[in-house]
Amino acid sequence: MDGFRRPDGTRLVWVVLGLILAALISLALFRYIGTLLFAIFVYYATRPLYRWLDQYIDHPNVTATATILFAVIPMVAVIAYAGFVALQELNQFLAASDLGAYRSLFQPYLRLARERNIGQLIESLRSGSGGSVATVLRQGLSSTIPQVAAAAGFVFSVLARFFLMLTILFYLLRDDHRLRRWFDDSIDGQEGIVEYATTVDDDLETVFVSNLAVILVAATVAAVTYYGLNLLASGGPVVGTPVLLSLLIGIGTLIPAVGMKIVYVPYGLILIGLAVTTPTPFWHPVAFLVLTFVVVDTIPDFFARSFLSARSGVHMGLVLLGYFLGTLAFGWYGLFLGPIVVVLAVHFAHDVFPVLASDFLDG
Repeated sequence: MDGFRRPDGTRLVWVVLGLILAALISLALFRYIGTLLFAIFVYYATRPLYRWLDQYIDHPNVTATATILFAVIPMVAVIAYAGFVALQELNQFLAASDLGAYRSLFQPYLRLARERNIGQLIESLRSGSGGSVATVLRQGLSSTIPQVAAAAGFVFSVLARFFLMLTILFYLLRDDHRLRRWFDDSIDGQEGIVEYATTVDDDLETVFVSNLAVILVAATVAAVTYYGLNLLASGGPVVGTPVLLSLLIGIGTLIPAVGMKIVYVPYGLILIGLAVTTPTPFWHPVAFLVLTFVVVDTIPDFFARSFLSARSGVHMGLVLLGYFLGTLAFGWYGLFLGPIVVVLAVHFAHDVFPVLASDFLDG
């Protein structure tokens, strides 16, 4: 490929082609920037696990698959379980509210469906003996199809992004050493660039692993606290779903500024509402909010972040600022882009800018 170095029009052609390809790839990635950044976050957070498993599993494909299963499946399970619990709560709400009166219209169909008597169900719908439901189904079919199509499109979009994230994560875990070798060979191993890239890479791993560690610590402390509170409470548990609430609180630590408060404050308000409208003791919500704020929110977050930030070359205050400003400036994916920009900027200011400034002033 020495012909590329000739000082004629050949080099310009290759440069233009490279810019076109880079623009096309950037356009494709920009449309799914959130998916890409989330894959990078999960990659750095799970890379230590991959390297540990790689010592015992002599097959990169199996190691990457096992790492993804350990990291992604629990998150999907938590979201699915949260949705299931939310549906149960919604069903109880409808049953207890005035809307529960309308459930009688559907009882014939629900009974037949539970008995798996599909023939009678179809006949009831065809004859209209069930009343208004069959009529609504026949008359509203044309208006329902667009809604179903829109819902199907949304589900397909979510699944496509999910599988795209898994694909990017798989190949980052399996082939990151090849990517690094290609990068080093492309720049002829220039010491300054290699040192900058290596330092940024190490600090990104520290920052994102620290986030994962804080999630696990907060979720564990919350689960122990809520189970202990339920054991001490009389007249029923204070927290109905301690495991689910603890996992959601751990995930809530990723949210800038607000943190896990976005989870436990609304739950505490619900407990207060129950204490006002039902015989539930009022000390239940008070104990829940106080223990959560002191034991779950303040203490683990302070000590965990302080301990983990000592391992990073970037001040934790700047990282938190990156989370906050990144989310405000770029939206939800700024939660992952903000820390990346902060780490890049800090090491640029510390390692690169002084050299550039000195050369500029001397020149």
